Amino acid sequence: MLRNRSELATTSGRLAETDIYVREAHRYIYRGGYHEETRVGYTYAFHLVARGQGTIAVNGHPHPVGVGSLVFIRPGEPHSFHLSAPSAPLEAYNIYCDLWGKPEPLFSRFSFQTDRPDPQLMPPQAKCPELDELPAHARIPAHSPLTDWFARICGWHGQEDDNAEALVSTLMKAWLLQAHRELRTEASADRRIARLLERMEWEPEARFSHEEMSRECGLEKSRFYALFKSATGMTPKACQLRLKMKKAAALLLESDQSVTRISEQLGYDTVHYFSKQFSDFHGQSPTKYRSLRRGGGF
Repeated sequence: MLRNRSELATTSGRLAETDIYVREAHRYIYRGGYHEETRVGYTYAFHLVARGQGTIAVNGHPHPVGVGSLVFIRPGEPHSFHLSAPSAPLEAYNIYCDLWGKPEPLFSRFSFQTDRPDPQLMPPQAKCPELDELPAHARIPAHSPLTDWFARICGWHGQEDDNAEALVSTLMKAWLLQAHRELRTEASADRRIARLLERMEWEPEARFSHEEMSRECGLEKSRFYALFKSATGMTPKACQLRLKMKKAAALLLESDQSVTRISEQLGYDTVHYFSKQFSDFHGQSPTKYRSLRRGGGF
């Protein structure tokens, strides 16, 4: 829905009531150019680091970032990007969006004159407690779907398709709701669950039974299950599978091991069962997945 600035002046509501319009979504490599120095945005911006290390400063606060770091920048907040070394670029997925409808007309996303941003281009001050709970900087854990969804939004944005804009906006809204669900509670998640998740990320091939996991955390099975699902948004079994399939995909792309050897390394008794689980999860057989991505056909 198109809205002018006067209609947006008293915006308030919950995240579930947002009317999201994604202005830009793309993968970008920061190389230390002058346009990456301090600037002010007129949109809500999300930056997810995909490669490299550096620092993103927001409102004068430096946030060290690396792969998996998410930085949330609100309209009007001065921010800048800094490399860890001149020869080490920082690569990130970037999404710039309006949360309360598509402004009319559309203007530039940035002001590089940070002392003189145009107040007429700023969106209204949104009264949304849930939005206030999102941190400026967080790390997205490996078990989360947020990374995949973020990359898909960037891949789908701008496609010449009648439904592309609606598809991107809908997925961005789902991403925002899930981000609030995960990142808002990240600091208060049970430490025992957090330690288990860290171990599962390092050893996805390990065969943890529900009983073993709950015993390791010192919790009754029902309490463990509830805490685990609250922290991850999925069951322990689903989380194990997701982590295992993520490692399988990495091994297929980053090594020359056979599919059989990879299945053994991940603890499968047969390559056929591994191939079926991989195909169900990724939508392609292991061999096809490797071939398409290595050959540039994806």
